[in-house]
Amino acid sequence: MKKDEFERLIIEYQSQMYRLALSILKNEHDAEDVVGDAILTAWERLSTLKDPTKFKFWIMTIIANNAKTFLRKKKRVELMDSLEDVGETVNAYDGSESELWNAVMNLKEKHSKIIVLYYYFGFSVKEISKILHLTQGTVKSRLSRGREALRNHLEL
Repeated sequence: MKKDEFERLIIEYQSQMYRLALSILKNEHDAEDVVGDAILTAWERLSTLKDPTKFKFWIMTIIANNAKTFLRKKKRVELMDSLEDVGETVNAYDGSESELWNAVMNLKEKHSKIIVLYYYFGFSVKEISKILHLTQGTVKSRLSRGREALRNHLEL
């Protein structure tokens, strides 16, 4: 893959990459940082992409892995600095105040990232299981529980 094609695909998937990172991290600035790092990682490891038609799946896997790594590092820093648990989430998506998006963002992180991958990005259960390194059964159960939580939240 050449530089021009890489840039075109990054631009094409830019908002989707950001939404995935935001769904995992729940913080706009952290999501932007993770996306930037993931783009750099993807460029450096471009030679490992065997099938260019799977670029979206590949870049989303890098985003998910970088976001999880970021969370682990952040948790360690918070513990080391003896900071209190902040627990606040940023419920924003590109400035939109969509009730559904806010409901998704208020789910537990393990449910929201699967809902986002399944409904917003159209990944299959099998693809999500590979992206997040979970069994398909775990993905199905979290998807089901996430749907139920959304139903309960939106009925109120």
